[in-house]
Amino acid sequence: MDNKTNAAVRIRSLSVSSSWKKRWGRPDTEVWLMRHGRAGGNRRHLFNGTKRDPPLTELGKKQMRAAAKAMARAMKGRPDAILVSPMLRARQSAYPLAKKFRLRPIVLPLLTEQATGAWTGKSAVEICRQHPELFYRYAGGRVSHFFRRAPGGEPWASVLGRAGRLLNYLKKHHRGERVVLVSHGVLLLACISRLCSKKPPALLELRLKNAEPVRMRI
Repeated sequence: MDNKTNAAVRIRSLSVSSSWKKRWGRPDTEVWLMRHGRAGGNRRHLFNGTKRDPPLTELGKKQMRAAAKAMARAMKGRPDAILVSPMLRARQSAYPLAKKFRLRPIVLPLLTEQATGAWTGKSAVEICRQHPELFYRYAGGRVSHFFRRAPGGEPWASVLGRAGRLLNYLKKHHRGERVVLVSHGVLLLACISRLCSKKPPALLELRLKNAEPVRMRI
């Protein structure tokens, strides 16, 4: 799906951890996590962050149209709400969903991208080589592009805190509903970390792709 739009859209399903159920009880809210489609800089692994907000590429738009069709088939209905990051690439990604389900997306600042500070616009590949100690590693030892902290950026611990506030918001304002979240890879992984009690490196093995839906009951 990341490179081909004619392939079937994979919809993954994940289950919350026992600790989440202990805190909130029986899962009663259906949440669809959606990373935005491919945007400028994604293919070259540039840190876009919050200060650099390129639009979707043509491939990214095609990815999101395909994802919207697949989600409509899988849902056999429509969501109650579409919540979207304020970033342009996320709002453009929400457009096919809004059109398909005839819903107006709600912009929610909690869904915004992780700020990348001084690394904004720079190659993640190069920064990883220069500062491997600031990045998480995959299970096999290879350095990932997910950083612990960046100069002037938002550290992972802060993203986790924001994800917690987002999930609390959902349980307070959308309990019992079906909600689509259109956001960014790091923030969505932080949500999954909270929901499934997963941490790096196991968390990183999920490898959220552009425009790939993840369905959960929380």
